[in-house]
Amino acid sequence: MMTPTARLLLGGFLTLALVMGVGRFVYTPLLPLMQRDYGFGPGTAGLLASANFAGYLAGSLLTSLVPAGRARLFAFRIAVAASVLSTIAMGLTGDFAAWLALRTVSGLASAFAMISAAGMVAESLAKVDAEARLSWVFGGVGCGIAASGLLVHLAAPFLSSAGLWIGVGLASGLTLPFIIHAVGPRDLPVSPRPIDTRRRIPRPLPFWPLFAAYTCEGLGYSVFATFIVAMVKARPGLEAMGDWVWIIVGLAGLPSCLVWSRIAERIGFSTALAAAYVAQIVGVLLPAVSLSGSAALLGAVLFGGTFMAITLLTMPLGRHGLGGRGFAILTAGFGLGQMLGPLGAGYLVSGAADYATALAASAGVLALGLCLLAVSIRTRPDPAPA
Repeated sequence: MMTPTARLLLGGFLTLALVMGVGRFVYTPLLPLMQRDYGFGPGTAGLLASANFAGYLAGSLLTSLVPAGRARLFAFRIAVAASVLSTIAMGLTGDFAAWLALRTVSGLASAFAMISAAGMVAESLAKVDAEARLSWVFGGVGCGIAASGLLVHLAAPFLSSAGLWIGVGLASGLTLPFIIHAVGPRDLPVSPRPIDTRRRIPRPLPFWPLFAAYTCEGLGYSVFATFIVAMVKARPGLEAMGDWVWIIVGLAGLPSCLVWSRIAERIGFSTALAAAYVAQIVGVLLPAVSLSGSAALLGAVLFGGTFMAITLLTMPLGRHGLGGRGFAILTAGFGLGQMLGPLGAGYLVSGAADYATALAASAGVLALGLCLLAVSIRTRPDPAPA
């Protein structure tokens, strides 16, 4: 028999697997298959990715306008259903304008569902002083990436890209009944645990350098997240490895938030965040500077192990900034960065550059983000004496 807390956490986990791992990121392994079937280039690919990220940006801002309670729960359920339907609908048309609209709707739905689910789960856990367990929920993103990537890999020999959109959408929809019944405001039983005196808590950082760093993260990570499968599949001898690179990204992301939250509690949140940036920069650079399959696989591990964790570590350092509006402003900056990343990279690759150049440029943006984070850490006031 599942406890109320486990049921809520599993519902949140599956929500993020559905709306993020599938609704938002299944485009990555399907992109080279869509290009094969429909014949479009990197510029169009980047535009489609940016449409999804633009929808995510709009959805993240609109979510803040929905009051907690029944209105938020109703909007959450509509968003989860819209995520499934927009994924299925991608396989029902070959019209580019329709694709743009559907990817925008998918981005809106993923933002609405993710932020609402995380908020409801976090509020329920906070009532019983168990906020740290929210890390389990974010593992759903990695699970959804790995599961949908594996499904695409196994079914690609038998289905077109359109059939795969429909199949993945239908498969993800099987989780809808459980999600709708499990996720919502809950009164959870108290589970007393001994206090760990070694546990570090986040100390807020100066907001604007942190905001700039997080915007760089949005731009830098989105290039890898959009084009890595297409890039690996385009390399002679690595065609069969492309899908596995993305599956490994998901598997590495599955435990990443839990691992990095434990690291942050030991060495400090800002130090852990800087270390995650370094690991991600190395992960993005590896497939850009080396043509080997091992470099692509190691890059996938480092990227998958950091991209959700950076969000998890950034939010507690800046969410209380600007009079409590820090969460919304940080999300907007990140959303703007990830909207511009694939668009710029797509048109770069459409010209004289290649995918490796685009990845190297995105690693440079991430390095700039790391420098800005260092500025934020260096300028943070010392804590007041006890």
